[in-house]
Amino acid sequence: MAMDLDESSRIGARSGPEIELEVVPKGVSCQNRIKGFSFEDNRLMNGNWVQEPNKDVILLFFRILALCHTAIPELNEETGMYNYEAESPDEGAFLIAAREFGFEYCKRTQSSIFVRERHIPSQEPIER
Repeated sequence: MAMDLDESSRIGARSGPEIELEVVPKGVSCQNRIKGFSFEDNRLMNGNWVQEPNKDVILLFFRILALCHTAIPELNEETGMYNYEAESPDEGAFLIAAREFGFEYCKRTQSSIFVRERHIPSQEPIER
Protein backbone atom coordinates (compact mmCIF):
# COMPACT_ATOMS: atom_id res chain seq x y z
CA MET A 1 0.00 0.00 0.00
CA ALA A 2 1.63 3.24 -1.11
CA MET A 3 1.07 6.65 0.44
CA ASP A 4 2.07 9.97 -0.97
CA LEU A 5 4.08 12.38 1.16
CA ASP A 6 1.11 14.63 1.92
CA GLU A 7 -0.97 11.74 3.22
CA SER A 8 1.79 10.39 5.50
CA SER A 9 2.45 13.83 6.97
CA ARG A 10 -1.25 14.25 7.80
CA ILE A 11 -1.36 10.87 9.53
CA GLY A 12 1.66 11.65 11.70
CA ALA A 13 0.61 15.24 12.41
CA ARG A 14 -0.06 16.18 16.01
CA SER A 15 -2.38 18.79 17.29
CA GLY A 16 -1.01 21.30 19.76
CA PRO A 17 2.11 23.43 19.98
CA GLU A 18 5.28 22.25 18.28
CA ILE A 19 8.68 22.43 19.87
CA GLU A 20 11.00 24.77 18.07
CA LEU A 21 14.63 23.70 18.22
CA GLU A 22 17.35 26.30 18.55
CA VAL A 23 19.93 25.98 15.79
CA VAL A 24 23.56 26.26 16.82
CA PRO A 25 25.75 27.21 13.85
CA LYS A 26 28.53 24.80 12.94
CA GLY A 27 31.88 25.80 14.32
CA VAL A 28 30.34 27.25 17.51
CA SER A 29 31.52 25.29 20.50
CA CYS A 30 31.05 25.30 24.22
CA GLN A 31 33.85 26.80 26.25
CA ASN A 32 33.68 23.96 28.77
CA ARG A 33 33.15 20.69 26.92
CA ILE A 34 31.99 17.88 29.18
CA LYS A 35 32.51 14.28 28.16
CA GLY A 36 29.13 12.71 27.47
CA PHE A 37 27.30 16.05 27.22
CA SER A 38 27.14 18.06 24.01
CA PHE A 39 23.83 19.86 24.32
CA GLU A 40 23.38 23.61 24.02
CA ASP A 41 20.09 25.47 24.31
CA ASN A 42 20.10 28.80 26.13
CA ARG A 43 16.43 28.35 27.05
CA LEU A 44 17.43 25.49 29.35
CA MET A 45 21.08 26.06 30.27
CA ASN A 46 22.26 27.90 33.41
CA GLY A 47 18.90 27.59 35.11
CA ASN A 48 17.08 29.52 32.38
CA TRP A 49 14.44 26.77 32.27
CA VAL A 50 12.87 28.28 35.44
CA GLN A 51 11.67 31.16 33.25
CA GLU A 52 9.79 28.88 30.86
CA PRO A 53 5.96 28.78 31.09
CA ASN A 54 6.00 25.00 31.70
CA LYS A 55 8.77 25.05 34.34
CA ASP A 56 6.90 22.57 36.59
CA VAL A 57 6.96 19.95 33.84
CA ILE A 58 10.65 20.64 33.13
CA LEU A 59 11.45 20.36 36.86
CA LEU A 60 9.69 16.99 37.04
CA PHE A 61 11.50 15.77 33.90
CA PHE A 62 14.94 16.65 35.29
CA ARG A 63 14.13 15.03 38.65
CA ILE A 64 13.03 11.84 36.90
CA LEU A 65 16.19 11.93 34.77
CA ALA A 66 18.30 12.13 37.95
CA LEU A 67 16.35 9.43 39.84
CA CYS A 68 15.28 6.65 37.47
CA HIS A 69 18.40 4.51 36.97
CA THR A 70 20.56 1.83 38.55
CA ALA A 71 23.89 3.73 38.58
CA ILE A 72 26.26 4.09 41.53
CA PRO A 73 27.80 7.54 42.19
CA GLU A 74 31.54 7.80 42.89
CA LEU A 75 32.96 11.11 44.10
CA ASN A 76 36.04 12.23 42.18
CA GLU A 77 38.25 13.75 44.89
CA GLU A 78 40.23 15.84 42.37
CA THR A 79 37.27 17.55 40.70
CA GLY A 80 34.66 17.31 43.45
CA MET A 81 32.20 15.99 40.86
CA TYR A 82 30.57 12.59 40.71
CA ASN A 83 31.40 9.88 38.20
CA TYR A 84 28.75 7.26 37.63
CA GLU A 85 29.15 3.51 37.38
CA ALA A 86 26.25 2.79 35.06
CA GLU A 87 25.00 -0.34 33.32
CA SER A 88 25.02 1.40 29.94
CA PRO A 89 26.60 4.49 28.36
CA ASP A 90 23.09 5.92 27.87
CA GLU A 91 22.31 5.69 31.56
CA GLY A 92 25.56 7.51 32.39
CA ALA A 93 24.84 10.18 29.77
CA PHE A 94 21.38 10.82 31.25
CA LEU A 95 22.94 11.38 34.67
CA ILE A 96 25.57 13.74 33.25
CA ALA A 97 22.82 15.69 31.49
CA ALA A 98 20.73 15.87 34.67
CA ARG A 99 23.78 17.15 36.56
CA GLU A 100 24.47 19.83 33.95
CA PHE A 101 20.88 21.04 34.28
CA GLY A 102 21.28 21.32 38.06
CA PHE A 103 20.14 17.90 39.31
CA GLU A 104 23.19 16.01 40.58
CA TYR A 105 22.66 12.44 41.72
CA CYS A 106 24.99 12.06 44.70
CA LYS A 107 24.07 9.17 46.99
CA ARG A 108 22.07 5.95 47.21
CA THR A 109 21.05 3.87 50.22
CA GLN A 110 18.87 0.75 50.34
CA SER A 111 15.75 2.87 50.66
CA SER A 112 16.65 6.30 49.22
CA ILE A 113 18.28 8.19 46.39
CA PHE A 114 19.67 11.67 47.00
CA VAL A 115 19.89 14.45 44.44
CA ARG A 116 21.45 17.89 44.90
CA GLU A 117 19.30 20.43 43.10
CA ARG A 118 20.64 23.78 42.04
CA HIS A 119 18.09 25.54 39.85
CA ILE A 120 20.08 28.76 39.57
CA PRO A 121 23.89 28.42 39.23
CA SER A 122 24.61 31.07 41.89
CA GLN A 123 22.49 29.43 44.63
CA GLU A 124 23.63 26.72 47.03
CA PRO A 125 22.44 23.21 46.16
CA ILE A 126 19.56 21.66 48.11
CA GLU A 127 19.87 17.94 48.83
CA ARG A 128 16.59 16.12 48.37
